[in-house]
Amino acid sequence: MFRLFGLFQRAGHELYLVGGAVRDHLRGRTLEELPDLDFATSALPEESARILRGAGLPVFTVGSRFGTVGTILDGDGPRREVQVTTYRGEIYINGSRKPRVTFGTSLETDLARRDFSINAMAMTADRRLVDPHGGARDLREGVLRTVGDPWTIFREDPLRTLRAARFIATLGMRPEPEVLEAVRELAGEILTVSRERWLLEMNRLLQGAWVESALGFLGDTGLLTPLLPEAQAMLEFRADQGKYHHKALWPHTLAVVGQTPPRLAVRWAALLHDAGKVTTRSVDAEGDVHFYGHETAGAVLVDDVARRFRFNKALWQRVRTLVLMHQRPALYEDTWTDAAIRRLAREAGEIWGDLLDLSRADVTSHRPGVREAVLARLAGLEARAAELTRRDGQGPLLPKGIGRAIMAHFGIQAGPRVGEVKARLEQAVLDGLLPRNGTVDAYREFLDRLADRGPTPA
Repeated sequence: MFRLFGLFQRAGHELYLVGGAVRDHLRGRTLEELPDLDFATSALPEESARILRGAGLPVFTVGSRFGTVGTILDGDGPRREVQVTTYRGEIYINGSRKPRVTFGTSLETDLARRDFSINAMAMTADRRLVDPHGGARDLREGVLRTVGDPWTIFREDPLRTLRAARFIATLGMRPEPEVLEAVRELAGEILTVSRERWLLEMNRLLQGAWVESALGFLGDTGLLTPLLPEAQAMLEFRADQGKYHHKALWPHTLAVVGQTPPRLAVRWAALLHDAGKVTTRSVDAEGDVHFYGHETAGAVLVDDVARRFRFNKALWQRVRTLVLMHQRPALYEDTWTDAAIRRLAREAGEIWGDLLDLSRADVTSHRPGVREAVLARLAGLEARAAELTRRDGQGPLLPKGIGRAIMAHFGIQAGPRVGEVKARLEQAVLDGLLPRNGTVDAYREFLDRLADRGPTPA
């Protein structure tokens, strides 16, 4: 990293480490372990590219029209991505969310255009801090403050309102009163921001250590309404949840999110796992509260959220399945058969660990006594599933070539009917009616027995 300072200095240009790297260094991380580094320089983009190429470094110029040139530092330490950006000033014209970038002439001008004081710091080659806006003090005190008037900052780029929530989640910051007031007034402006930018910030927010505070900020400021009306509906849902819960729906949801491990799909699922309760509450003749089908209703809401935030297919499917299955592990009793455990684990597939973590987080907000009993059952389920996996091995349920054998046996062509027969055979293995990865003949005989009882399974 320090090699870059010398390269630019010898070329007659200033270079400063800026932004998140400085902030994270002040929070205790060494500069050597930071994976991404941002620099500000007096050099124009083409000059930065020339300096880097002259030193034998790779150069990426995708962002050069905005003043940014990228490279990779790949020395003795970890491989690190680096961005070098010409001092900038940004002008927002006629309400446009895309600023017109102008190149500045000083570090002070560059830092003055940034959003929050904790992001408006720089560091020299000899590790001297440049901090004209009091970012180090705010970082020590945990205060989130804008560089200049917050209404101006948030109007220029409304995504900054969501970035404020992200810094609450990841840094444990406390927004100053004017920041809160400005976000409340301008919350609806987030609708002018692209959904891809929403997703990037929400993903970072949800994986933060102070995620409960950040979600509370979204609710307090009105940002939930345009971003996640499903969550806003939970916040406004005041009805009794029944005898098994001691918290209202939104506080319960915040607690579950905070108690899950910071894996993206699990956190999204925790946020949405009970969203379907808003529309499925019922009370029976004895006065007991039920939420029949709230998992299915929640899965439909996941679809809405995934489309709005433009999830990729893998995240969408993972979150949907977790919401759909989130209650099933907690129903476990030690009277369950091995086949029932195998069936649940097989349906969960690769999300099995996520599902157990979500279920554990969900029950930790139940009333004392009930909570401990359910957690003990979940531990029993996990142990039995692990033992069954060990005993069964990791091989396939069915033998190689079973698809061709099914087609020959029933005289059918490749297609969905073959898949249906294979699914029936796999279920028979899980139920203990057939051996795992046995002989093809054993499966043919089983299919013949089924055929004798009624229509052929194909």
